[in-house]
Amino acid sequence: MHAIRIHTFGGPSELVWDDIPMPEPGEGDVLVRVRAASVNPVDYKTRSGSYPAVTQEQLPKVLGRDVAGVVERIGRTVTRFRTGDAAFAMLDRDVGGYAEIVRIHEGDAAKVPDGVDFIEAAAVPLAALTAWQGLFDHGHLEAGQKVLIHGGAGGVGHFAIQFAKNAGA
Repeated sequence: MHAIRIHTFGGPSELVWDDIPMPEPGEGDVLVRVRAASVNPVDYKTRSGSYPAVTQEQLPKVLGRDVAGVVERIGRTVTRFRTGDAAFAMLDRDVGGYAEIVRIHEGDAAKVPDGVDFIEAAAVPLAALTAWQGLFDHGHLEAGQKVLIHGGAGGVGHFAIQFAKNAGA
């Protein structure tokens, strides 16, 4: 199987097309053939060496936190997915999405809604979660309140606007 990894920190030229072992699903995991993966600030920060959670000793590393694709295999206890389902997820830090196939715990994945393509689905998880956390987990936004959202046309901002409106803010 192939994946794009970094072996050292630096610019985009450090991204390398590598052969890596095929993951095996655990009991509660799904294996997803990646059809789209997003690029988030954490990816270029990791690649450049400016993301403190990743050290040189942890390289080589597959980057990419958000993916969408087709379920190829399921673990023994998986109940929410079947082979052939379209799924998307934000991956754990130790699993990178710039790979042909990724292992995802069933509870960390969702089915791609009808009418949403793989590219759109892969753009959702990290940006939407960041918007949600900022508005509700940290900002405690409630109906009737006002909120100023800078960068409303960006990845996080466009979700923040929709979430705030839906909440009645």
